[in-house]
Amino acid sequence: MSDFNRYPHVFQSLNIGKVTVKNRIMSPPMLSALATPDGQVTHEVIAFAGAMARTGAGLVTIGDSCVDNGQSIEHVAAIRLGEDTIIPGLTHVVEEIHRYGAKASIELNHGGALAFKPLLKGKPCLGPSHLPDYIHPVYKEYDVKPMDKADMKQVIDNYVSAVGRCVKARFDVVMIHSAHGWLFGQFLSPSFNQRTDEYGGSLENRIRFPLEILRAIRDEHGNKIAIDLRVSGSPRVPETFNEMEIDDLLVYLEKAQEYVDIANFSAGFIPYLPSLEYMIQPYFLPHKVNAIFAEKAKAVLKIPVTALGSIMTMAEAEALIANSQADMVGMGRAGLSDSYAFVKAYRGQDDRIRPCIRCVYCGGRAEPPFFRAIRCAVNPRVGRELEYSYVPKANQKKKVMIIGGGPAGMQAAQTAIEQGHEVVLYEKTKCMGGMLHTASALPFKVDMRRYNEWMIQETAACGAKIVYNTEVTPDLIKKETPDVVMIAIGSVPAVPPIPGITGKNVVWGGDVDAGREKTGNKVVVAGAGLTGAECAIGLAQDGKEVTLIDMIPAEEFTKDAAALVRLSIHSLCEKLNIKIIFEATIIEITENSVKYVDKKNNQHELPVDTVVNALGMSIERDKVQALMAVVPETYLIGDCNEGPKNIINAIESAFTFALEI
Repeated sequence: MSDFNRYPHVFQSLNIGKVTVKNRIMSPPMLSALATPDGQVTHEVIAFAGAMARTGAGLVTIGDSCVDNGQSIEHVAAIRLGEDTIIPGLTHVVEEIHRYGAKASIELNHGGALAFKPLLKGKPCLGPSHLPDYIHPVYKEYDVKPMDKADMKQVIDNYVSAVGRCVKARFDVVMIHSAHGWLFGQFLSPSFNQRTDEYGGSLENRIRFPLEILRAIRDEHGNKIAIDLRVSGSPRVPETFNEMEIDDLLVYLEKAQEYVDIANFSAGFIPYLPSLEYMIQPYFLPHKVNAIFAEKAKAVLKIPVTALGSIMTMAEAEALIANSQADMVGMGRAGLSDSYAFVKAYRGQDDRIRPCIRCVYCGGRAEPPFFRAIRCAVNPRVGRELEYSYVPKANQKKKVMIIGGGPAGMQAAQTAIEQGHEVVLYEKTKCMGGMLHTASALPFKVDMRRYNEWMIQETAACGAKIVYNTEVTPDLIKKETPDVVMIAIGSVPAVPPIPGITGKNVVWGGDVDAGREKTGNKVVVAGAGLTGAECAIGLAQDGKEVTLIDMIPAEEFTKDAAALVRLSIHSLCEKLNIKIIFEATIIEITENSVKYVDKKNNQHELPVDTVVNALGMSIERDKVQALMAVVPETYLIGDCNEGPKNIINAIESAFTFALEI
């Protein structure tokens, strides 16, 4: 082993069929939504694939591609493999992945009964049978045709043809999507599959059609390409749904391994939407949450297995492989958050890897109805690799004064230094981090704490001069004569004119999260945005009796969070018995109650020990205006501009404005 590599098990080769992968790290399929609306490869797709290979991963898998150009489509801007016209673009993708020494894989999928209806041009969805009664209302209007033998033969032919196009494009691996409740999963499901012929009923019958597809692929293409099989180790649904769990899944895999070379283990079942948080896990769930399924499979299967599910650190990856719990690890978001994550790890620089905060912004961008291109909250280059493949050196070196050492100020300092500017960052307290200290304080915000520590460390070492315990005034700006000023002073808690809001029993949510203020047993959290919801969850986990109250309607609850974060919040609020009152306006806070009126203007009163102010943040406009009036080239970044008060706005505004200097 080399002197610098601390992860000998991760950084060893692996044979997948006849394909040798340089290390045990897979960049798993992540839908980038960068293809054209008709499913063709774009330069953005090629650049994104290259970026995932540049991380140092051994295997890069292009996400969620449709096996035909018609009834399999389940997502806008997914690659479509139904015609030979896709081959030239795919070839460019493969060449870009190979450029960095990685092997190229692509995920093949069929939406089945849950294919995206608006794209099917009037054709019905194809499924094993009609939709079950428990299906989410969003799918109730879907027209599903139970597949007959002719439909099944056509689907088999489509899979075989799609794999053939991947072979012609010189992919090393194809991943067959048998997870998450798409077509394969619908046939496997004992509740979804209601067929009465040889393809429904018993486990042996339900696995028949998926095995026929896999056999046909292997028979046609032999060992020209390695085959990966993606499965849900658990559907993560309530027991009452009687879904296929790991023991039955292993029966399927023991037969499937005759036709495939490796299996990887996700979780979740799309027909039951609350389970989706296990597909792309938000920060409420633990790390390695799905790794147990790979470990169980490794004990019985002859083929290698890949563990997935918030494997966020190299130490976690090393332990899984060293302890024979998996042969490979999927680390998708770890590669998104840092463009050189695994290269740094191999070189002994893993402390320099930017951590993922598991906010699920990357996956949330592609949610319907917008289907927007992939982005990352902490890595502003993701999905924009063509525009920001590197930070260019500035034509003219300038003196840059940055006011505020929160996330926006720190990002601006790092970017401006990369450009070659002289940077001085002023922080009015004794340490950098700003609101990140508060935002990361709750026990379930461990990923945000890791990111905050990394951000402070990187900024301190980037080459900028850091001046602590100094509040910048217009006079100080004049004295220092900078060429550029970047104002990143953040925002302050909003205090609306509600009678009693400054009372002794009212505390700010950030102080509660950080442990600076304590609450009584009966707590009303005023404000049901993301920060209010997180605060309520933290209090309820501490055993408090919590009520959330807000003017918004129920459908807008935590609307600014990604869908999978919302699912977690809704689930936790239910489990923790958090009462939520929507469309309510607080009219007074007393020593022992909160008075409010509902949408019908009826007045109510809640008994309370403590009221938590989570009513948002406000900009100190007078201070901002005074600081802006000194230097012509002045930028507002982060919370003190007019954008949303979140880390996404802080990082992106700091990065993009810094590039304008």
